[in-house]
Amino acid sequence: MLSDLLGWFTGKDANRRKYPRKRKPYRATVSVDAGLSQKPAIGLDISGGGCCVLTQEPVGRDEFEVRATIDTRVVRMRAKAVWQDTVAHQGKSVWRYGMRFTGISADDWDAIIRYTTDQPVADVNKAQEELVTVRMTPDDANRLLPVALQHRLLLMLVERRRLAPLQENVTPLVQYFYSGLARSNNQLVHRLTIQSKVVGPEGAEIYETRFIFDDQGTNIQVLN
Repeated sequence: MLSDLLGWFTGKDANRRKYPRKRKPYRATVSVDAGLSQKPAIGLDISGGGCCVLTQEPVGRDEFEVRATIDTRVVRMRAKAVWQDTVAHQGKSVWRYGMRFTGISADDWDAIIRYTTDQPVADVNKAQEELVTVRMTPDDANRLLPVALQHRLLLMLVERRRLAPLQENVTPLVQYFYSGLARSNNQLVHRLTIQSKVVGPEGAEIYETRFIFDDQGTNIQVLN
């Protein structure tokens, strides 16, 4: 349901400029059935937004799973082909896919960032708060966050007195900041921070509230 949110986070042009791309071959496999049958591939480059791989035969789908071995770590990601063509490799015709990530765990994404910035890949235990956070424009929020989810999040802020009661035709004083995926209780969840403002007689107070929620946007947890 919210896969487009991660795609926006890792694939939008502004973010591509943030993430260096490492052009170095690596071992990889591709799969269209959640890893049950993996086919060999060769990775050509990788970044925080996507990767480029070669396969011996066409994958048959635009979106599939990629497993890449960077240094000694295997990272797993769901990716969608932005473009594809055929090229010659070692005298044979092979298929080349330029991929954009649509699903990846926070630890694997962090490992990729470390790999592309020449840091130790094995050291992936830094605090989740250090990961990149991207501010969403109002258009981004309205397009990527379902209306029902936005409404529930804002009501939770109202209940905590971090936002004035919602009124029809009055835009809430909030800004959204998305931080990608994290793992909580063995489940991948989306991480969102909402900065809200409450205007009172003595001035305005600004609050930052961190939320995590599942891909369906039904199970929501407030972190602070």
